[in-house]
Amino acid sequence: MPHRLKSSRLWAVISIGASLLVAATGCFAPQAKMHTLDRRANQDSQRASGSSPAIDGLDQKPKRALVVRNGSRVSITMYTEETKVTIAPGVQFPAWTFDGTVPGPVLYLRQGDHVKLTLVNLDPRMAHSIDLHAAQIPPNQAFTDVPPGSSKTIEFDASTPGVFMYHCESAPMALHIAQGMFGAIIVTPKGGMPPNYVIVQSEFYKPLDINEVLKGSPTYVVFNGEANEYVDHPLIVKVGQPISIAFVNAGPNDFSAFHVVGAIMRDVQESGDPRNNTYGVQTCTVAPGDGVLIHLLFTAPGEYSFVSHAMNQMEEGATGEFVVHQ
Repeated sequence: MPHRLKSSRLWAVISIGASLLVAATGCFAPQAKMHTLDRRANQDSQRASGSSPAIDGLDQKPKRALVVRNGSRVSITMYTEETKVTIAPGVQFPAWTFDGTVPGPVLYLRQGDHVKLTLVNLDPRMAHSIDLHAAQIPPNQAFTDVPPGSSKTIEFDASTPGVFMYHCESAPMALHIAQGMFGAIIVTPKGGMPPNYVIVQSEFYKPLDINEVLKGSPTYVVFNGEANEYVDHPLIVKVGQPISIAFVNAGPNDFSAFHVVGAIMRDVQESGDPRNNTYGVQTCTVAPGDGVLIHLLFTAPGEYSFVSHAMNQMEEGATGEFVVHQ
């Protein structure tokens, strides 16, 4: 496969609005541009011009999560809303969200934290819920529906370190995930540090269509909510600087084949658990609903693409780039 995925024959440069890069600080860094395939750009233009059916959905103002830490006790308040988001040039999607973004906010915890999480459902039209893969508690009691205008509080101990997914579990669960209700939880082991980057892969289908979701043929496969997000606005790294990437595959359907062109992953920890080490990995397979912690070090300056090596996923937007400087 080519080292740099943006020849003039294949790629059209299209300007988009701000996007989100979730870094270890928990902050969101704005991104301004991305590339997309000419074929995809033509489809996007048709959608934007109104040649596709109008999409239904509210556009509620996002309300951000509130996180308060007092030692090892963490209080989190999250909100569910229907908010339109941009997923590709000229393409808005009527998302169902946690806190108005797709993916939802990264939840940073430490091993041993006691977590009290309150989910407030601001969506006036339907029930939502939250399933936290880092929580070992009875799902029939904790991960239940929160009706419109109501709230529910869950408590759990973050006893196992790792890279986890959270998502809405309300029926039909596949549709709630495909509509955007998912995110990452990072539980840092004792004495450890949060990752440098968090990347969540996910799939977008025809909006509000459970049959299309169950067919499993997505329109876009994306990193952190937007197709080709990090091609024209790459991640910047220094030569010899060890970096870690928390990678979550939110699905809802497809396995990911995460690969960095021109590099070998020094250490991959399945589910982000430091006891699960695999060394010298060329392509990392991540099942829907799972995560990994990837360790990389670049020894020479240059441009290193990262992709899902499932070629259909790469063509549908699952690609980006590291730019490595001295």
